[in-house]
This record gives sequence, structure tokens and C-alpha cells, in this order.
Amino acid sequence: MKSFSAALLVLVAAPTGLAAEAGHGERIARVEGALRPAVTFEGDQGWTIQERMGHYGVPGVGIAVIQNFEVVWFKTYGLADRETGDPVGPSTLFQAGSVSKPVAAFGALKLVEEGKLTLDGDVNDRLTSWRVPENDHTSEQKVTLTRLLSHTAGMTVHGFPGYAAGDPVPTLVEVLDGSGPANTAAIRVDMVPGTAWRYSGGGYTVAQQLMIDVAGRSFPDLMAERVLDPIGMKHSTFENPLPPRRLQHAAAGYLPDNAAVVGKRHTYPEMAAAGLWTTAEDLARFAAEVQRALHGSSKVLSRALAEKMVEPIESDFGRGFALLTFDEAPYFGHNGWDEGFCASLLGHRSAGYGIAVTINSNHPALMSEITRAVAQEYGWAGYKIYRKRDLPEIAVQRYPGRYRYNAETAFTISAEGGRLFLQYVGGSPEELLYIGDGRYMRRERTAPITFTEEQDGVVFHFVLDDGGLQTHERLPAD
Repeated sequence: MKSFSAALLVLVAAPTGLAAEAGHGERIARVEGALRPAVTFEGDQGWTIQERMGHYGVPGVGIAVIQNFEVVWFKTYGLADRETGDPVGPSTLFQAGSVSKPVAAFGALKLVEEGKLTLDGDVNDRLTSWRVPENDHTSEQKVTLTRLLSHTAGMTVHGFPGYAAGDPVPTLVEVLDGSGPANTAAIRVDMVPGTAWRYSGGGYTVAQQLMIDVAGRSFPDLMAERVLDPIGMKHSTFENPLPPRRLQHAAAGYLPDNAAVVGKRHTYPEMAAAGLWTTAEDLARFAAEVQRALHGSSKVLSRALAEKMVEPIESDFGRGFALLTFDEAPYFGHNGWDEGFCASLLGHRSAGYGIAVTINSNHPALMSEITRAVAQEYGWAGYKIYRKRDLPEIAVQRYPGRYRYNAETAFTISAEGGRLFLQYVGGSPEELLYIGDGRYMRRERTAPITFTEEQDGVVFHFVLDDGGLQTHERLPAD
């Protein structure tokens, strides 16, 4: 199915009173009509959420917004299951994908607080059901909890596809060893721990086994006891597969081509890495609890350990969270992708606002558009609206031509009707809009563009987040 008619969308109100709390009803309506591309200009008309769900073919959505360290509204849209026509409701469960990781990391730090784990000790000192196989890499440095949670343990296996309905599901040890019915390779250390950042769901699976061993509880039970129940994430669970009482609330998943996931949903025994079932409201409650903990007002986790979650370890990543900076405004967050599901979580590190979005489809661009609509409505730091300026005459006269960054990356700058366009080989033209100070923007890319006149001709630059330049030289006309 290549498209999904907006006429089929069913809007389901949030729990009584929540959506309208503190006068948010009008703000919700404005958000619903102002979804935005990556770059927004004054006077731009936003898309409606119905239009964008139809555009991508996303059946169902959940949105929850945090303000002043509390969830102030939560609303759901569309269908939990296209086949049955069941609408998404407040208790409809979505798979969180890798947003499971920061929730699991919170649980691991809770065990540190209880004295059951240490951040920097060799995990083999606490593992009992399985041990990290030693090799030349671990003889130099050891695998630690900090390194597992920050993707710096040198562990293999990026992510997990899950197990389709009816397929045999391996035990956790079989996943760790890549044996039995496991559909991923053995999780091993193949570079010196602590020397580089490399995303590893495998590392979180080792952390899952570590937490089970020291707590003496199943992973779903220990996470419910230490994290989900204390925070009030009343609909959430790490149970995989879902028991019948939960399964009746589970959404069905849809793939990037909008085809249904066979059997509706996959099972993930790699629960810490990808196994959380949740709602947008529950994810927002989690983010708000992290924010309160960072202010020293959480009853669940100490400020000192919450700060460990957002302490940079390597590559703008802490223990559990990606650390994001938008125009110097500091955020924490994570995105997730399971078969047929995506989720996103974003929170400001000090100001007490944020958002969680869940969808039962593999179209994460919709979540970004929703987040930008909320950010603009609530005036979040770091989210800009640009003003278009008149295009300088030199741009039309001097900048058109063919440019190349390397042997694989080439594009053309062209002028048409007094406007400037960039087009990659095989791609569609993207207009370059002038914002002043010699800078240009595209609607779908946040990196500003500049041009310089040098002795050998015009040079094109992308301005990187750190202020550096990625340079592309213009090729000779012949």
C-alpha cells in the first residue's frame, strides 16, 4: 500500500482534562496545523498532521508534550491496526525501538545507586550467567557499565531485527553467543574498550544480562520495579512477547513501503536495546523524571547519577542519551526503530520541556516534523525561523556550475527565474534561499551554505555544527 488516505484518520482525544489543561487546547490545534520541514521561513504555511500522516502512510501517532517538568498534554491520532480499523487510544502500546536504551540505562544507574553495580568496574566481576569472552582487546582495557551504556565498550552488533510471529525466539545467552535460533552474530569485543565510539545494541544486551544477574530478577520485572512503576509509566512493559492482557492493546506495525509487518509485530528478547512497549505519554513521563532528577527533585534517581546520563563520554553521547545542541541550547534524546514502529524522545537538559512521539510505521521524518511544530509553538531554544532576503545578484551571475566534494559526491548549482537551485545527480532541485550574511539555506537541510571567491574560482561550503566548513570545489566548465 503506497498511500494512506487522510480520510481514514480517526482522531482520538487524550484522557479527560489532560489535553485542555492550562489552556493547551488552542495550542494543540495550532501544532496540528503547523508541521514543518527542517528549515522554516517567516510566512511559511505548515502542513496539518492529517496531511503528513497521509503523505507518509503512517496509520497511527501518539504525541505527549512536557512543560515545566510535567506532561501537560497527550493526544493520539489514527489507527492502531489498519486491518481491524481499531483507533489509537491513550493505552495503545507502541514499540519504542532504541528509545528502550535510555530507559534501560536509567534502570542500570538505579542499580548503581543501590550498590549492586559500579560504573567503571569490569562487568565480568558481576556477570554470572554469561561472561564477556576475553581477548587481546580486553587485555588492555575492560568492558565497564559506563562503556556499555555510552557505546564505547568496543562491542559488535549494531542492532536487532527481532523475531517474526511464529519464529523461534532465542534465549538471551543464545543472542549473546549468536547461537541457536539467534538471527544476529555473536556479541564480542573487537576493538579496545574505551578507545572509540561505535553504536552497539550488542553492548546494551550485555548490560541486560548484567542487570539480570545482579538483581536476580527477570528484566521486565526489575525494570517495572525500579523504573516503570515508580515513574508512573503505567502502560509500559519490557515483556517480549507480550502476554495476552497486554497484547490486546498493542498496535500493529507497518514497514517503510507501508506493507504490514507479517504477524503484526516482532518479538525482541534484546529488551534493553529494543524491547520496550510504551505510549508517548509514558515516554514523556520518563523524560520529565530525568529532567527532575537533573534538578535534584526526583524521588526515583539521585541528581548525581542523573547527571551521569547526560555527561559526555564520546561522540556527543552520554550513558544512555544522545546529547544534542541546537544553536547552543542543550538537549538530551534518542530515536528508535523496530520493525514497523518508530519513536522519538527529546528533552531540554535544564528548562523542563520536551516531547515524545510514537508511530506504528517506519517513517521517522513525520516525528521530526511534529517535534518542530511543538518547538515553534512553545518557543523552544535553538529552533529558528529564518527571514528570506533578496537574492544577491552575484549569486545568479557567478555561482551556477558543477561542484564536487569527492569522487562520489557531485551536484549542480543552477539559476532559473532569478532563483538559485542545488541538485545532486539523480535528485530533485532544491532551492537555495538567502538569509543574509552570505548564507543560504535549503528547506530540508539545517546546514547553512556559503560561497567564496578564490583565485581559482568559486568555492562552495557547508557550514558544520562546530563552525567548520565542508568544501566543494567548482569544476571547470568543460
